[in-house]
Amino acid sequence: MRILLVHSPLVGPSTWAPVAEVLTALGHEISVPDLRAAAKSGDPHVFIDAARDRVSAGTAVIAGHSGAGFFLPSIAAANSTSPELLFVDAGIPPTHGSATPGGDFIDRLRTLSSDGILPRWSTWWGEGVMERLVLDSGARARIEAELYEVPLEFYEQSVDLPDRWHDAPSRYLLLSESYRSDATTAISWGWPTRELLGAHLDLVNHPEVIARSMLELCATTP
Repeated sequence: MRILLVHSPLVGPSTWAPVAEVLTALGHEISVPDLRAAAKSGDPHVFIDAARDRVSAGTAVIAGHSGAGFFLPSIAAANSTSPELLFVDAGIPPTHGSATPGGDFIDRLRTLSSDGILPRWSTWWGEGVMERLVLDSGARARIEAELYEVPLEFYEQSVDLPDRWHDAPSRYLLLSESYRSDATTAISWGWPTRELLGAHLDLVNHPEVIARSMLELCATTP
């Protein structure tokens, strides 16, 4: 199976790297694009286009983690093979119309920003949080080395969402209580949903468990 793994606009591809290694070892064709430059542009449409460029004709699943969830329907929309979507502890966008990537969190983002720039994501949560989110010091160092500052405007610009995109096959994997409401939405829409409650970055801490759960979800008929 060919799978595209999309990282959050606030982090880099190292968040997906351990899961990608497991999936590759299991015989799947995995793509993990580095979309940091697209996010740094300040234009969410650049982010969408950069990810779309990595969707090939044989892509069966597009999986997104965290803030990447907002962009999954738009990334998939231009692909004629209609890849299925897998939200991994990720935000779910509205079913239609226009919305901003910041959503209900935009006021908080504005308080965090300075001169229109958001600080590195690891600084948002206080001391010791990254140590709890990523248990291995080496993995944590790789993730933190990829963090960067994102223009606030990236989260303020409107994106037109594909109409009723949620009618297409989609799935949800919940890793943390922070995304409970999104998982509840997925359940209400009839999506196959699974809980592996722990930490938001458990795809780094427990990649084999996450990878196998993703594959099991993808094998589940909506």
